[in-house]
Amino acid sequence: MKKIIERLKQKVKSENGFTMQDLLAGCLILTIFVGTIAGLMTYVYKTNLQTRLMAQMTSYAVEILEDIDKISYEDAQTKTGSYYKEKFSIPSGFKVELQFSDYGENLEDVIKIVNLKVSYTFDDNTTEYKIQRLKIKEM
Repeated sequence: MKKIIERLKQKVKSENGFTMQDLLAGCLILTIFVGTIAGLMTYVYKTNLQTRLMAQMTSYAVEILEDIDKISYEDAQTKTGSYYKEKFSIPSGFKVELQFSDYGENLEDVIKIVNLKVSYTFDDNTTEYKIQRLKIKEM
């Protein structure tokens, strides 16, 4: 019995190469790591893209509000979101909504509240940036 075990040990030691089990285990480990790394890279890419879109959306909102500050009180009320999309060449993926409302009920028409909403949809999620500002009539 001892001789048989000794012979088997020598045969195992003398064989060179990998067994099928070694190859399958190696492939399984490689697949797990590659899948994990690919998932992380996809997540980082999406997060980076969302950050860029948010920065671009904020930039568009600032440009629109600066332009509203430059023009007269009467002209500002005639502008719409589509006007500013065209003026600043805002891509079609972004939505711009602009609304003017009265500041108070019993006041003269000298102050308006400007409500601006810029939004985009990415990966089935809609992100909005809302901002309010007062537009005061120049006397």
